[in-house]
Amino acid sequence: MFKENKETITINYETNNNYVSFDLAFAKGKDSSVYNDSYTRTNYDKKYNIEVFESDENKGYRILCDDSPFVVSISNILITGNNNYDYALGFAVDNSSPEYNNEESIMPNNIERDGTMWTLETGSKEYKFDQNPNAKYQWQTKRACKIGYEPTEEEKELGMETTTENTGLIYITFMLMYKEKTYSYKNTRGTTRGITRGLRGSSDQYESDAGRFGYGNTATTNSVKSEYRYLPNTERYVLPMRIRISKDSENTDMNCSNTLKGANVNELKKKTMVVPF
Repeated sequence: MFKENKETITINYETNNNYVSFDLAFAKGKDSSVYNDSYTRTNYDKKYNIEVFESDENKGYRILCDDSPFVVSISNILITGNNNYDYALGFAVDNSSPEYNNEESIMPNNIERDGTMWTLETGSKEYKFDQNPNAKYQWQTKRACKIGYEPTEEEKELGMETTTENTGLIYITFMLMYKEKTYSYKNTRGTTRGITRGLRGSSDQYESDAGRFGYGNTATTNSVKSEYRYLPNTERYVLPMRIRISKDSENTDMNCSNTLKGANVNELKKKTMVVPF
C-alpha cells in the first residue's frame, strides 16, 4: 500500500469542465509568540516528507511533522475552463471533517472554524500559510496521547482530546472561485516558483509517532476582501491527510488545542499572573 516519499504532491481534478491543478507541500513554521509577522513565521527552510499510499485507484497521504507550528504551501495553481473568467482557488484547513449546506457555502455548518477561507489567484506564485484568514491562532502539530490515556480535566480544558483513529487528521477544503476577466496588462514579475522535488533513493516509511493537529499560539495575518465568488455548478474537494510526528522531533511546551475554547483558555492562562504578596 505504501508507494513513495515526496516533498511536494500535485493535485489534479476536474469539475464541470473546469480543469484544476496545483502543488501542495508542508513545512515547519515559527512560533508567533516570538515572530510576529506572517512572512517570517511561514518562511521555512525545508519541506516535510509526505508518505504516499495507494490502493487500486485511491491515494492517501501522511505528513511527517515536528512538534511545531504548521505551514501549508500551495503553488503553481492552474485552473482552465471559460476564457472569459479569471479563476482563483478557495482554500481552508479544519481539524474535523467539515460539512456544508451546499456547494456554494464557504463556512462549515457542523464545526466552528477558526477563520474563513483564502482565495488564491492562479499562477506560479507560492502561497504560504500558518492559519486561515481572519483566524486567531496558528496551526500546531504535536504528538498524540497514547491509546487508552484519558486526559485530565485540566488537559481537557486546554483542548487535549482522547486519542482515536480520527486523531491527527486534517481536512483541506478546495473550491473554485471566479470573476469576470478584465483585459488590462498585468505585471507578472516578482512571482516565485515553488520547487517540486521528490526524496530520491527512499522506499521505506519514516519512523514516526501518532500526531495531533490543533490551535497553537495567537497570530495575525493580513487579508483583504476578495473580488472572487463561487463558480456555479462546481464541486468542492475536501482532502483528508494524516499528521504523524517524526521520532527525532523534540517535544515543546506549545499548546495544541483540539477546540477554539481550549485555545482561548490557554491564551488567558498565559496572560494571567500572580501579584506579589
